[in-house]
Amino acid sequence: MADVTLWQRIKDDGFRPPAGYPVDELIAELEHMLTYADSRLRDDLAFEILGEWIQLGVCDHDLPGLGDRMAAGLLRGIGEVGTDSVFGRSFSAVVLGLVVERDNAVHRLGPADLSRWIGGFTMWWELEGDLRGAVDAQRGWAHALAHGADAIASLARSRLLGTAQARALLGSIVIRLRTTDGWALLASEDDRLAYATMALLHRGDLSAADLDEVIAPLQTLGRQRLRVDLDPEACAWINSLNWLRALYLQLSLGVQAMPWYAPDSHFDRPIPQREQMLAVVETALREYSSWFADR
Repeated sequence: MADVTLWQRIKDDGFRPPAGYPVDELIAELEHMLTYADSRLRDDLAFEILGEWIQLGVCDHDLPGLGDRMAAGLLRGIGEVGTDSVFGRSFSAVVLGLVVERDNAVHRLGPADLSRWIGGFTMWWELEGDLRGAVDAQRGWAHALAHGADAIASLARSRLLGTAQARALLGSIVIRLRTTDGWALLASEDDRLAYATMALLHRGDLSAADLDEVIAPLQTLGRQRLRVDLDPEACAWINSLNWLRALYLQLSLGVQAMPWYAPDSHFDRPIPQREQMLAVVETALREYSSWFADR
């Protein structure tokens, strides 16, 4: 059982690692706590402390190892739905994203590390069957889809990510939306997915044709008229519509870096073919509704 007093003291002391404790042992305990069902231990202590330590450089000496362990954690219990194993998978995803972000500052990773992690991440992301948001008052957020979206936003900003990998991640977002049958996403997952998409588009190496290619299956889905009470695929229809709406707004209004990101100019880069991309999203949106005025 976690020493709650110790971890709370570390948090209250500005997240400084305590003297007299081997830091690698502390990191290992935090990693284990990410799997806990108790949201105070997992979210308020383990995730906050480990996240701060990654950003402060406490984990720099073992950044590739930490990423490997988080990538392994993505697949523990995969296939289970409604169990507590989802917490470990979901929080492994968001911590993996923090590891990738830290590398932009300290350059401890190589292309092989990122490729390996993307492979494991994509497998988890497309197979995860437990898409619960908030579970209950004690367990708190599972939010696997939102945490996966956050990880994609981190991967999009990696200095090591190639264009082909970015294109594959863009396609993976749409695959994930199309496989949400039976799960209506009600906790801003659509906005987080749209933001991850924007992070990919702000790289500047994806075209309107790339976006059109991955969105095309959603146009086909949009032409269907489904009932939520009869058709499990109706949830994927609604989730896809909400993502398209969110993406259209974010493309129109623009987005900014989140306050917890390390300073960079990623979202200051213009999106090439922004207007053409808006047209692509608009075309898809029109398949979902007959209420829009004709052009």
